Amino acid sequence: MIDRVVPPVYRGAMALAAGAAALAGALPAAPDAWRRAAERLGRLAPAARAAAARGPVLWLHAASVGELRAVRPLLEALRARRPGRVVLVTTLTRTGLALARELPEVDVATLLPLDARGPVCALLDGLVLEAFCFTETEIWPMVLAEVAAREVAAFMVSGRLSMRTETRARWLRPLYGRALADVVCCMQTADDAARAVALGADPARVHVAGSLKFEVVPTEAPESVRALGTRLDGRPVVVAGSTHAGEEVVVLDAYARLLTRHRDLVLVLAPRHPERLAGVASAVRGRGLPVVSYRLLTSGNSALPAGGAVVLLDVMGPLAHCYALGVAAFVGGSLVPVGGHNVLEPARVGRAVLVGPYTGNTEDAVSRIIAAGGGWRVRSADDLVAAVLPLLDDREVGREVGRRARDAIAPGEGALARHLTVIEARLGPLAARAATA
Repeated sequence: MIDRVVPPVYRGAMALAAGAAALAGALPAAPDAWRRAAERLGRLAPAARAAAARGPVLWLHAASVGELRAVRPLLEALRARRPGRVVLVTTLTRTGLALARELPEVDVATLLPLDARGPVCALLDGLVLEAFCFTETEIWPMVLAEVAAREVAAFMVSGRLSMRTETRARWLRPLYGRALADVVCCMQTADDAARAVALGADPARVHVAGSLKFEVVPTEAPESVRALGTRLDGRPVVVAGSTHAGEEVVVLDAYARLLTRHRDLVLVLAPRHPERLAGVASAVRGRGLPVVSYRLLTSGNSALPAGGAVVLLDVMGPLAHCYALGVAAFVGGSLVPVGGHNVLEPARVGRAVLVGPYTGNTEDAVSRIIAAGGGWRVRSADDLVAAVLPLLDDREVGREVGRRARDAIAPGEGALARHLTVIEARLGPLAARAATA
């Protein structure tokens, strides 16, 4: 089975990578990248292994924080409908892993094993796996081959395959086609579904189910966000979320110019990757702008200066709620060729949405928002100033644009119910009762 699904060249390359990672884990002087790879050998701590062996396992893989948040309603629904199951979550990043370990519906969380037979089997051997769900574009051939060999149902949930991904993956079609042959694909859009079929998925197993990001259940703002709102004391705010290298310079250029018209304007700036915080803070100071730590400000250990200030979001989690404090939100990963991040968070709280030209990851939602007049594309600091200034000059204009953004995404709801229909058609809605009878 494995030999048929995973070509020898791929198997060999990944086995070598796993061997090198295992060796690096035993060498204190190994490069950091290899030591991080050594954490992906499928080894669970004894307590986690015991927890995973308590019952049938529902395994969900999400690349990082955004994907995990999006799929959380599905996790909650599956756990409620299939009691007695153990929920195992894997991610590719440490930030995603930290979030997974905080979620009450997750029993065991670890990093995804390297896509080689040894690490994958190290994780799965001894577990009674009932289903494997993976999000968006996380197609790992050896993982899927091992799941299929164990006769376990596999589902791509909230599946997304951009035109760029399809083009890049064409030369890997034999590999992807074999990996997807037995997978039930719940795709976000009809275009995603067509691309899945083009990569080799069985058309009979491909469904258009929508994006689970539309189904994120709003939660109460954490105390730190409420504290920030109090300290802002009615001052106008612009939020720039999930920014990447090359984007902060554009945002800061626009912010400095907006300050000449609105001298008490505050910028909440949230870099996508925590390791960049120190560099971004230095860049802000280099422009002569005061920078304040969100963590220190909201804990009462720092003050918000009069006039303009940049609040640097240096904790994980509150960005989605911080969008509600602003008159507009720039969503990063879109001025640089990353593909864009979650535009639903600011739209859901009724804020104008600004994105750059690179939005392949969220094109459906972005197209809806822009078509409805709930936001604009920007390509420069000039564009950002032109978009934000009218919203600051007339708050009623900002509220109207935000309302349009919120209304634009409302028709996308219902993805959770569609996913559950597809999954239960494969697993059977009464499986929970049978297994626990």
